[in-house]
Amino acid sequence: MMSMKPLAVCCAASILAACNTAPSRREVPAAAPRVKDPIVVLFVIDGVDRNTALTAAANGAGTLAGPLRQGVTVESFYCTSPAPRMVLPDGSLPWGTTTSANVAMHTGCHVFESRKMDDIFLSARRAGIVSVFAGGAGNYSVFDTASHLYYGNLSDEEVVERGLEHFRKDGARLIRLHLQRIRSSWSGPADTRNPGSAYIQYFVKTVDPLLGKVKAALESAGAWERTYVILASDHGMGQSSSSDHPPSILSSWQGFLALYGPGIRRGATIAYAESPDVAVMANHFLGLPPLKGYLEENVPRYLRAPTGTLLEHILEGGPKNVEHPRLIERYLVSNSPPGDSFGEYREGILKLLAR
Repeated sequence: MMSMKPLAVCCAASILAACNTAPSRREVPAAAPRVKDPIVVLFVIDGVDRNTALTAAANGAGTLAGPLRQGVTVESFYCTSPAPRMVLPDGSLPWGTTTSANVAMHTGCHVFESRKMDDIFLSARRAGIVSVFAGGAGNYSVFDTASHLYYGNLSDEEVVERGLEHFRKDGARLIRLHLQRIRSSWSGPADTRNPGSAYIQYFVKTVDPLLGKVKAALESAGAWERTYVILASDHGMGQSSSSDHPPSILSSWQGFLALYGPGIRRGATIAYAESPDVAVMANHFLGLPPLKGYLEENVPRYLRAPTGTLLEHILEGGPKNVEHPRLIERYLVSNSPPGDSFGEYREGILKLLAR
């Protein structure tokens, strides 16, 4: 059972008192599209922002251009803290060295107090759905709740092939891919708008064809029409020539998100989303019951369900808008410029959740 002590970061008494009375935020029920055996492909490109995606799509990334034109894109997509270490007050690293947004995109939560959390892979497992996670860095070894897990020094081509291998052989319907290598071509923020930069060219010549390979495999199997594609990044990039993403730089928080699939509005744009929303939507597309948040009893009420938002307004027949809490944007406004410590982010989000 998780100790309540790690939740106390400075103003322990006030936070915990509010936590125990705060209402639980659960996904607002919405009619899922009537799709038999839906497939979700979560295609994550490390560090890419919206400018990069739009520049690439306008300059040869034809596969990407399709979902951008026919699905929903997000104007402002914020990640949870881009800090490289999620260190808790007791010095522990329950999620190792993976960045928080990766955990958020699986759990639908904004803070990560232990490994005992529900996620999209466990949710799929409960429904008998095979899942696969493949990512090109050793940080991703923590995602062992997927049916099949690949991590380490993998090329982007290997990452995609591992996912497709389990689609073909095992009928995997939750395919989570994390392409890592585009960061090797980064030379600075000007790259994102420069079609001739090595950064954009890598997207056009490598990332986009790999996305095309995924689409072709699904089309060949007659499965594309029941597939949801979530194109996302785990974080943005900084403002230097180094491919890092310090939390003290606003652009590190600004990523990319687009969604495409049956029942999703065509050619639409929404104003705002956050990385925990990705898990909520992936789970919803699979037609599964809401995620459970923390799988422990002795936690504040608000942690008993995801804190991400169900983006109903991206669905055909859905509302024109949703009331998004905008937790990350509110945190950044109140902490400008933000600090580089994950602990600062964590404390700020806990305060917002406890209100």
